[in-house]
This record gives sequence, structure tokens and C-alpha cells, in this order.
Amino acid sequence: MTARRSGTDTPTQALPLGERLRGGVERHFHDGFSRSRVDALSIGRAAVAAATAYFVSGLIWGHAHPFFASIVAFIIIGFSTEKKMRKVVEISCGVMMGVVLGEVARATIGSGTWQIAVVVFVAGMLARFIDRSVVLGFQMSIQSLLVMIMPITPTMSPGGRVLDALTGAAVAIVIHLLLSGDPRRAQRRAARSFYRELENTLVSLSLAARSGDTGVARAALRSVRDTSQKYTDEWRLANDAANEMATFSPTGLRHADEIGRLRHLLVGSDRAMRNIRVIARHEVEFLEAVDGDPHSTLADALLAAQDAVSTLRAAVGHQEVDFTEVRRCLRLFTAYLTPEVLLKNDKGVRPGRAGHFEGVTLVVQLRALAIDLLQATGLEAKDAKRFLPSLLIAADGDSIGPRPMTREMRAVEPPATTEALELLITDRSDPSRRR
Repeated sequence: MTARRSGTDTPTQALPLGERLRGGVERHFHDGFSRSRVDALSIGRAAVAAATAYFVSGLIWGHAHPFFASIVAFIIIGFSTEKKMRKVVEISCGVMMGVVLGEVARATIGSGTWQIAVVVFVAGMLARFIDRSVVLGFQMSIQSLLVMIMPITPTMSPGGRVLDALTGAAVAIVIHLLLSGDPRRAQRRAARSFYRELENTLVSLSLAARSGDTGVARAALRSVRDTSQKYTDEWRLANDAANEMATFSPTGLRHADEIGRLRHLLVGSDRAMRNIRVIARHEVEFLEAVDGDPHSTLADALLAAQDAVSTLRAAVGHQEVDFTEVRRCLRLFTAYLTPEVLLKNDKGVRPGRAGHFEGVTLVVQLRALAIDLLQATGLEAKDAKRFLPSLLIAADGDSIGPRPMTREMRAVEPPATTEALELLITDRSDPSRRR
């Protein structure tokens, strides 16, 4: 069976070369300005670290040109505000060990072509023996190389470069702890990017349901499979860096509670992102099973989920995260989540046997998405499940979904377990069964 396609699949004429070039240049400058704005703080920190290390080393040791202090401090700080404390320590150790190795080699075998090859090889092998980190090996090799090729100035003794390197490492660590800014900034930025990806996928799936276009659903599935893990990893890295800053930095300690809340938010959100990949796959299968019939109610439900995620993204950006409005939006989303509501097409017709099975699977997965998002707002699983409408199937009818329930009905309602799901896909819930 071939699903019906929407009119958006018609080919479009390619833009003229001049317009494509102008658009590419505009995107390049826009992206460049965005990167510069985002990284302004980290670049400023690196500049301050290099200048401060140069000044401090000259002040303490009396060196005329303590350039090694600036080099070491700049390398350690770098341009990343999300750098973890472990990485900072690894870079510091690699730099110090490389300088010491270079000084020892220069004093014993001298400086020259073959000596450089020997020192770089020994530095790399020693780093791999000590730790599997590529960062440690790179820093040991480059610092030993610098020591070997730079001439010794009259005011710079071999031990002086070691002192300069030590000073640069110390200054870099202090600046990293004191001038890293608000550790929540990286968490919020990563969370907003994460939720924006989730929103875009839900909008695409809603468009596919409203038009019955399986091509749109497949494109959404490919996109979320290719990119979603990247956003999860970025958020996890930002959480780890913020947690370390809250542990070691005096300026980050006061934000420890909110950092913890943003870390917890990833738990339910990550499950939601994993669920959205499964939902996209099931929607493709459902639309194929119903021959691409438009399902506007399913589209409305997905847009309700998108509204809830959008509200969640906005809540993350506030100083004090409040999930009250998010839960209200999720309550609207959960109101759709029964087969009786979602599985009817725009003509009010329920699917046949194959479409019913795929549709019920999709509904169950959407209910799991709602649970994940509700848990992300801090609810326990048992409380989150209370938001969902009943899946009770009356013994004397075909109706599936929410209805007025007496206290006696609630007492016998099956839980949302395998038993309840089996009831949903039995013949008596199939609209094409014989009476």
C-alpha cells in the first residue's frame, strides 16, 4: 500500500548562483557573530589568564620575559567554559611534565634535530604509559618540544622555565575556579537546545499526522536519530562541568541547588528524547497501516506536547525554575491520550485491525512520553500516572477511553500493565470484528 503524499513534495527550482552565494555568506557571518558572542567570556578568561601569569611570574621570580607562564596559562584555560576540572588538571600535569622532560633532555643530550625526535617520542610513549588521555600526551609532547627548540636567554635558566610553567598552571587553575562565570549558563544553553530539537520533531510529526504524509514522518525520524544524542551529550557534559564548579569553586557553590535541579531535569528529558525516536517510528508504521489517512486529532495531541516542551524550555531559562505552567500544558496533552480519541481519522472512522494495533502502540508510547515529561518536572512516577486518562474497557461495549467512572469502577480498573494492553488489542476492540 502506498501512503498519500502531500503537495509539498513537488520539486522546486534551484536558486540562482548569486543568491545562493549571498545566502551562504550571510549564514557564515551570522554563525560567526553567534559563536563570537557565545565564546566572548571564555576568550576573555584566556586573555586574562595569559596576562596575569606573565605579570605574576615576573613579579615573584624576577624573570624578564616569562613567556612560558603565559603559554601554559593560555593552553590550560583555552576557549571552553564547559571544561571539566579533570581536564584542567590533566592539561596542567601534561604541561609540567613536558617542561621538566624537555629541561632534563636538554641538559643531558643537548638540543638538535635528532634530540627533538627522541624527546617527542619519549614524551608520547611516557604519556601513553601514564594515562590513556590524548590530552596528556599532546601537552607533554608540545611542551617538551618548545623547551628543546627555544633558545636560552641570559636571564632564563633551565629551572626558571619550570618555575614559569608552574606559575602559569597555578594561575590558570585559580582563574578557572574564580572567573568561569555562572555554571548554570552552560546548562541552560544545552537544555534549551535539547528542548528545541524535541519541539521541532513534535512539530514535524504533527504535520505528518495532519497531512497523512509518511515522508514527513520518515524525515523527522531520520533527523531525530541523527542529532538527538548530540544534544543529550552536550547537556550531560554541561551538567558535569557545572557540578564540579559547584564543588570546587567559591562562586559556584551558591548555585548548587539549582545546578542539581537542572541535572535532575535531564533524567526525565533524556527518556523523553529516547521515546520521541520510538514515537516517530511508530507513527510511520501507523500512517502506512491506514494508507496515509489524515489524523488531525493526533496532530493536535502532538502540538499539545510541543506546547508543553516549549513551556518547559522557557521555564529552564528563569532564575527560579517553576514547573506549574508546564504541568498544566502536560495535563492538556494527556487528555488526548486514549485510543478512542486518537485513532479516528478526519472522517471519524477508526482504523482496521492492522491500523488499530499500530495505533494502540503509538498511543501507549505517547503516554510514556507524558510520564517522562511529568517526571522531569519533579513528579514521582505514581503521581505522574494520575494525569493519564483511563484505559478501562467496558465488558459490554466497544468504547475505549475516558468516561465518567464510579468508585466501584475505579476499584476494578486494570493497571496500565501488560494485562491492560492485551485487552486493548483483543478482537472485541477491533471495529471490523463480527458481532
